[in-house]
Amino acid sequence: MTIEKSAPSGWDPAQTSEPSSDPPSEAILKPALRLLTARARSVKELRERLLKKGFPTSDISNCIRWLVDRDLLNDETFARSLTRDRLRFSPRSPFLLKREATAKGVATSLAEDVVESVLQEEGISADNLSARAAESWIRKQSPSTRKDLLGDRFNPETEKARRRLHGFLARRGFAGDAAHRGLEAGKKKAEELENEAGS
Repeated sequence: MTIEKSAPSGWDPAQTSEPSSDPPSEAILKPALRLLTARARSVKELRERLLKKGFPTSDISNCIRWLVDRDLLNDETFARSLTRDRLRFSPRSPFLLKREATAKGVATSLAEDVVESVLQEEGISADNLSARAAESWIRKQSPSTRKDLLGDRFNPETEKARRRLHGFLARRGFAGDAAHRGLEAGKKKAEELENEAGS
């Protein structure tokens, strides 16, 4: 999937009083680069942090434009990094992946394109994500919770364990078929862990 380049969200050329060829002062560039070295940030996030540090908006706009022109600040790169990080360490639904990126200042259309593109590149579906999330949850549970999940369908403790897993999946944005796949994957992982513990 090819993503069309657009002006970064959170950056308004009208707010820039100086041409982009003028380098920003060291006074603002150094803290901006420190913030970007600490972790990837969106244009909006960097702008907000620099505002909190008390820099004038015109200096912030010039600094942001300078960084964007040199590809040191890029909302598409940021959104890709955020999405891949979540896929690896904290799986959630495509809807929540997009919502988190937009909450951090990435334009809605760009967030949608990036999430869909990364999922396609990785060959991952909502069902896969739900299964990963459920397996991650199961690994963190006690042996008794895992056993409860594998119990008789009408056992109160089994129902309680299923509701807990279902609630976790719902908070991660999964519903319907995707949530069902997650529940099944969770049970399968619980069974694997129980078999390993018993061997």
